[in-house]
Amino acid sequence: MSEIKVDTLSTVSGSGNLTVSNNIAGAGTISGTNITASGTLGVTGLITASAGVAIGGTGAVNTLDDYEEGTFTGVGMSAASGGAFTITSQDNAYVKIGKFVKVRIKILFNSPSSASGNITLSGLPFTVSGVQGMHIIYNNQSASYNNDGGFFAQNGTTNAIKYGYSTSYQNVTGFQYWLEAQYITT
Repeated sequence: MSEIKVDTLSTVSGSGNLTVSNNIAGAGTISGTNITASGTLGVTGLITASAGVAIGGTGAVNTLDDYEEGTFTGVGMSAASGGAFTITSQDNAYVKIGKFVKVRIKILFNSPSSASGNITLSGLPFTVSGVQGMHIIYNNQSASYNNDGGFFAQNGTTNAIKYGYSTSYQNVTGFQYWLEAQYITT
């Protein structure tokens, strides 16, 4: 095998391998079917991996194929009987890593005067796979209400259910919930 030592390369084309023993520096694009680096790969710009990033192996179970964070609106609440809650303000955010979703929901609402039964919270950002718990971390009405069962995200929907809504919270203006949940999406 022959070796050619070069101080500067402006364009390399063709097939085969290009092996570099020191550093590749400069502006432009490095592209290819397989690029292998041993040691530390330092990048100051954006890395785009349309097929995902394999971590600790090359199989599908080792591939991180999605990362996303953002906000969402459209959360609604309704009672099994007695009507809908009026959402007056909401501030909701999520992080999605692969199929794992973490949501934070902050809603301010007025509760109907005759609400009873299970409460449905709708509008989660991704469809739920399985049944997952959703913890009430704050409400502005009663400390004891934070630990009364919370909501459960429902399989195959973008909804969560609160079982056994307390009728003592009927007809409240300015009710505030802060909720957190982690769930798996489809």
